[in-house]
Amino acid sequence: MSQRVSSTQRAWDRFQFFLCLGVVGLLLAYLTVWHGHGGQVHEESVVTEQKSAVSVTGPKSITIRPDSPIFRKLHVVTVSRTETTEPIVTATGVDVASLQTNNGNSAGTPVGADELNDFWQFHSTELLTAFADWQKTVAEIAFAEQQLESVEKLAETTLEAQRLSVERLEKLVKVGTEAEKDLAEAKAALIQAQIQGQKDVHEAQSALRLAQRGKAALARQLTLEGLQPELLVSITRDIDIIMAEVPESMIRQVKVGQNCVARFFSYPETKFYGKVLSIVPVLSKELRSLRVLFAIEDAGDLLRPGMFAEIGLGIDPRSVLHVPLESIVHIGSADYVLVRKSDSDWTVTEVQIGELHGAGVEVHRGLEDGDQVAGEGVILLKPTIAEVLRLKE
Repeated sequence: MSQRVSSTQRAWDRFQFFLCLGVVGLLLAYLTVWHGHGGQVHEESVVTEQKSAVSVTGPKSITIRPDSPIFRKLHVVTVSRTETTEPIVTATGVDVASLQTNNGNSAGTPVGADELNDFWQFHSTELLTAFADWQKTVAEIAFAEQQLESVEKLAETTLEAQRLSVERLEKLVKVGTEAEKDLAEAKAALIQAQIQGQKDVHEAQSALRLAQRGKAALARQLTLEGLQPELLVSITRDIDIIMAEVPESMIRQVKVGQNCVARFFSYPETKFYGKVLSIVPVLSKELRSLRVLFAIEDAGDLLRPGMFAEIGLGIDPRSVLHVPLESIVHIGSADYVLVRKSDSDWTVTEVQIGELHGAGVEVHRGLEDGDQVAGEGVILLKPTIAEVLRLKE
């Protein structure tokens, strides 16, 4: 009897085990199949809703539904003009040349006033050597010009004297007081004087041209090093020459005569003001930048060649447009903003931006006063903006 009860109990336990196992299996199937399918449907509905909220309506045109969640994430900003003296372009520069004096002459005295007591200090020995050679060729040109003038005068005087001698002998031969032989010798001497004069003038001209070519070659060498020799002979004693590398993309913002301010790392609390002297016509292949030369006032004689500084170009008061940095979308090699045209229509507009001032960035081209642009949240639309830019007009 007890054996029959125990076998019945074991069968009942097996039944309960397999029943529980089946219930668990059904539950897992529901969670993995039915619930997963429902989540996928929900996700697809969200994507579909986003796609329907933002649509491409043409080249550079986007429509965003005002009642959509993505529109509520956009912060619309109205662009307006403001007055500023912040630099248009900021670049790192180095003091390349400084004129020193040994006799303590006052600042503002031209270089040529006391050349023997003045000397240039450069930030490299290559510049010093090139400038010294350039000065030597300048002196050689002056000497060659004087020699050419003297040789031309000597040749002209000798030729004129020999011509007068021939004319005198011709008259004497006619009256019979001189022999024909003497006249022939005088004419030969005249031809010889012409030949010798031409030779001497040619040699003097060749020496002058050689010196001029040497000067031009050294001037190009100085230019390649970042200096123009003409500047070195016109600078006063209270001026230092600063060279900065300005990116090629920003060079259109730089103009000769433009005011600038420099903060040297050696004197961070002191501002040094100056002007753009010239834009060196040499493009750096490695940095893709152009060298810009500045004349910085240094009345206190604080600066020395080799000192580095941050140069701010274009500090004159001007009216500018600013947009939040979040409004700028960088795609490829250009910058874009979304400009609002109506409640739901937006235009992808390329802009040229300048320096960052605080939380805003200066816009040089592409926007007008009063334009409304998308600010915070526009980064969510970057894939759509890229899609718009791929469309052909």
